[in-house]
Amino acid sequence: MRQALGRFLDLPILGRRKLFSVTGLAVCSLTLAIACGSSDAPTAVEETAPESEETTEVASEPAADMPKVRVGFQTGDINNITMVAYNEGYFEQVGLDVELSPYSSGGSMVPALAAGEVDITWFFPFPSLTAYATGVDIEVVLLDHAPLTAERLIAGEGIADTASLKGKTIGVTIGTSGHHSLLAALDQAEIAQDEVTLVNLKPSEMAAAFSAGQIDAAWTWEPAAGKLNELGGTDIATAKSVGAYAVALWAVRTEFAEANPEVMQKFMEAWDMAQQDYLADPAAGQKWEAERLNLTADEFGAMVGRQGSTVVKLEDQLSDDWLGTPGAPESTDLYKAYDEYAVFLVDQGRLDSAPDDLAPLINSTYIADYLESK
Repeated sequence: MRQALGRFLDLPILGRRKLFSVTGLAVCSLTLAIACGSSDAPTAVEETAPESEETTEVASEPAADMPKVRVGFQTGDINNITMVAYNEGYFEQVGLDVELSPYSSGGSMVPALAAGEVDITWFFPFPSLTAYATGVDIEVVLLDHAPLTAERLIAGEGIADTASLKGKTIGVTIGTSGHHSLLAALDQAEIAQDEVTLVNLKPSEMAAAFSAGQIDAAWTWEPAAGKLNELGGTDIATAKSVGAYAVALWAVRTEFAEANPEVMQKFMEAWDMAQQDYLADPAAGQKWEAERLNLTADEFGAMVGRQGSTVVKLEDQLSDDWLGTPGAPESTDLYKAYDEYAVFLVDQGRLDSAPDDLAPLINSTYIADYLESK
């Protein structure tokens, strides 16, 4: 990935579709952060300058003596288990006063964490790495889901595979997990970066650019990717096909976690209950997110299906595939992904330098303690 960035253009914003609605709440613009992963997701991200947004707090009326936890979530991604935990009352059941705050992207959560505006939030590896590398004291303590096909390379008519992209114009969110994965796809097809034109777009801008013929293909994630499919675009590569590490993860401010170990255990307990509830009946668990995004059950179910998401069960998260055992993060796939992403972000000018030590960024102690206490 240490190749020079090919030609890329910045097109004007082409419009946004607003989809976020929680009962009685303000609407936030739909922009995925990922990257997925972006993520990375950025998903990753997420990783672009955040859009102007309304950070509306979603709060219930729990008992006054419950400890308050300010929880951030991404309006443009899927928050099934979070919404089950909140709307089914699992947070209150374990004794937590959870205040949900929506953000349009993982990138917009970084300054919120730095300012202490949220205590715990979920996003993708790229924004969490960016936060950590720029001095925000956080640690990844829990995983949500692994959207293996949420990030996709979608091409227009006449482009059957990645090898056919030579000389074409491709939309991508520069500096995100999607950008990283696109470069991997081009490398697989033996296409040099100067043989394509990259157009820097937010996910919410992809459909308009594609429809107007300003781009021939795009690497983006759900729900923006689904819009491109609706416009006739064909999937020719995914995060899974290029071997990207796609996972949505929860990060907490280290100061908060260390000062509130009992809150961390209660959070794990509520998450465990919500996860089990969701896995027992996914269709029922999806109703909250379908309502928030103003989608029918069928529309939302189709979106979840396109993501190819795997719920990372709590008891599986201590394996080296994910967070690993406490005190040994270096052996995990997540650590290896962070190491690779740090090099990429430095190469792209998103970080001045890679962190000297990534180990403090991954902490599976809270999951291990909770599972031992069950």
